[in-house]
Amino acid sequence: MAQLLKEHFLSHPDMEIQDGLKFLYQSYMGPGHLLTNQERALARLQEEWTQVEPEPCKSRTEPLGNGMCRLHLNACKGIGLSSKTLFSLTLHSARQAIFDLQGFQQALELIDTLPFPHDQVKRALAQYRSQGCPPVGHSSRYRTAYAPAYRVVTQYDAAIVPLLAAIDALLSQDAPVRVAIDGPCASGKSTLGQALAQIYGCPLVHMDDFYLQPAQRTPERLEQPGGNVDWERFDREVLTPLCRGEGAQYRPWLCREGQFGPLIQLSPAHLTVVEGSYSLHPALRERYHLRVWIEADLDQRLARLKLRGGPGCLARFQEKWIPLENQYFASCSVKEHCHIFVSGETEKS
Repeated sequence: MAQLLKEHFLSHPDMEIQDGLKFLYQSYMGPGHLLTNQERALARLQEEWTQVEPEPCKSRTEPLGNGMCRLHLNACKGIGLSSKTLFSLTLHSARQAIFDLQGFQQALELIDTLPFPHDQVKRALAQYRSQGCPPVGHSSRYRTAYAPAYRVVTQYDAAIVPLLAAIDALLSQDAPVRVAIDGPCASGKSTLGQALAQIYGCPLVHMDDFYLQPAQRTPERLEQPGGNVDWERFDREVLTPLCRGEGAQYRPWLCREGQFGPLIQLSPAHLTVVEGSYSLHPALRERYHLRVWIEADLDQRLARLKLRGGPGCLARFQEKWIPLENQYFASCSVKEHCHIFVSGETEKS
């Protein structure tokens, strides 16, 4: 954190003590204070949004540490992200961020490592602590010199901004949009799908709900690339109705319980997200407007799988499920048919 703070000072030599306080507050406390008055926060964003010029080549983020960063408005505007989506993204980050008041209070002493007079820092910190360490704004000098226009989000949320901009471009055509997320197990498909569902307030369908029932798992079926899932049922009950602009309903197959779960009903929506391996089966993929591939390092994926299940879970994946997935990916050229690629590395294991 000391190094990040120093680097920020070197790139912003006109910053003052309160700008250092703001940097540390955002790192440890995130944007959670925006949740207290969302209407005001949205109005302020819309006002700033009209004033910034789009700069697609500008670096989108500036690291704050602790998994947080500053996301610059002009860069987001430059790649076509809407202000509505950016606001939803900020709220999503506010709900996902881990607030560390104790760490923040301890980190305040790092201000004294910057080239400010020691007595001035001591007085400023004493006054700030007496106020209860509230959120602070930038100094007038900082605003004049750098015209800051950004929002604080998690690094994970910042990394998916290009995907959000692609979705916004499709939604601007005023027609229902269908997005599918495929990729190796434990790469972060569910996490990404849940993030999109929360940001856009849209339905999310899990391909895990359509895995084969025991009687369907014949050797002949499992030899088929992508045959490990009942894609025919998914097509019949979910994808085809949605493509016709109709509602859909299905009962998820619960593998551990060996039975169907309660009925799930989907109303026609402006956006529907489908996540999971085999969602981009060749029989299905042409009916999505946006095909997303997500992947992560194998060691990180195996570590996640080890934490995910009980004894023997990792071995089952290594011996059976991962080889079946790899056969599907290779035989069906899944990655090669995707429009956009996302890294699952930023998701915490």
